[in-house]
Amino acid sequence: MNVWLITIGEALPVQEGARKLRTAIVAEGLVARGHNVLWWTSAFDHFKKEFIFDKDTEIDLGKAYHLRALKGMAYRRNISLARFIDHRIIALKFRRKAQSVIPPDIIVVASPSYDLAREAVVYAKKRGIPVIVDIRDQWPDIFLDRIPPCLHSTAKILLAREFFLFKQAVSGADSLIAMMDSLLTWGLSYAGRPRRTEDRVFYLGYRRKKMNGTPSEQLFSILPLLKDKFVVTFIGTFAYYHNPEILLEAAKKLLGEKIHFVIAGDGAFMSRIGEKAKALPNVSLPGWLKQNDIDILMAHSHVGVSPTPQDALFFPNKVFVYLAAGLPIISAFKGDLWQFINSHEIGFNYAPRDVEALTNIIHRLSSSPELYSKTATRVKKVFDEYLDADKIYTDYMNHIEEIATNHSLIKQ
Repeated sequence: MNVWLITIGEALPVQEGARKLRTAIVAEGLVARGHNVLWWTSAFDHFKKEFIFDKDTEIDLGKAYHLRALKGMAYRRNISLARFIDHRIIALKFRRKAQSVIPPDIIVVASPSYDLAREAVVYAKKRGIPVIVDIRDQWPDIFLDRIPPCLHSTAKILLAREFFLFKQAVSGADSLIAMMDSLLTWGLSYAGRPRRTEDRVFYLGYRRKKMNGTPSEQLFSILPLLKDKFVVTFIGTFAYYHNPEILLEAAKKLLGEKIHFVIAGDGAFMSRIGEKAKALPNVSLPGWLKQNDIDILMAHSHVGVSPTPQDALFFPNKVFVYLAAGLPIISAFKGDLWQFINSHEIGFNYAPRDVEALTNIIHRLSSSPELYSKTATRVKKVFDEYLDADKIYTDYMNHIEEIATNHSLIKQ
């Protein structure tokens, strides 16, 4: 088959040290199965907030694997007018440039960007091509989280077109898939229909990594501080939903104990976090880490933390990194992740901004080897059963082939 994968906001295979995420894994797997893959993406690195390419770029990654990166505009914050404009530019560029490319047999498009997803669905419907929409986040509903509830009705009127674009995307899809049940249910509510057999949940998943390199200088310098310590680790972007400042408060309360905090990443709150961490010898800030460094850090860590100061329903991507390394999870996120942790007993939940609860959980895990061992054992079992990327994406690729085949049979 000729398959189009349309996803922005993921690391690209051309970036050194980039971890393969959902689209990259599926792309390589489809090529290995004998299909031809064209990945439409953005020229902008969503994580580092810098351009990968300075113009629209086409790259051949192999005889059957091609990349088309479209340049929008730079943005510094994940929820911002600049990002909104960037996504709209890319959607319009896709509409224009797709006309001159040989049509595919099937399209798999991620939302966000919901406006890009809508363009892909419109393109597919005009040509009788099956299309799968992969829901990754609750855009455009997420805009409402930044304004008081009393203004939601007004905001929905002002953003009516945005909600309409998303509705067109999901209602026109032959199959809706998502990374969690709540996202799929949310998408189906916009599509205005009940769940069908073609609608599936595929967790993000992760591939276990073996350390095959030496740590960078930035990581190597902190490894001695972790020796004989219970290591509490956060990896991610220091942003609105993933602000790790509460870990500094916990670290302050746990000064003097054999516990060390590693807060790895960068983002809007970096300067504030860096200033506060100066007074805390039990906190290390190694900055943004490449994949090899993340793997090494995971091998030195005991728990992974997913803090948030907001009442958020996300299932953060880094949770899969922690679980792949066998680390129990401490999380403030509600929804699917809260339920997943509770039902499988793979960690502990605490309420957002409750530093006392977070501190008590860390202390309890660090001071009870039996509790820690039981929890870590369950983590390994749950990961093997539900979250191993090789299993997840084998099913994902089977689903793509099945949707394309069924559509072809119907046309005949």
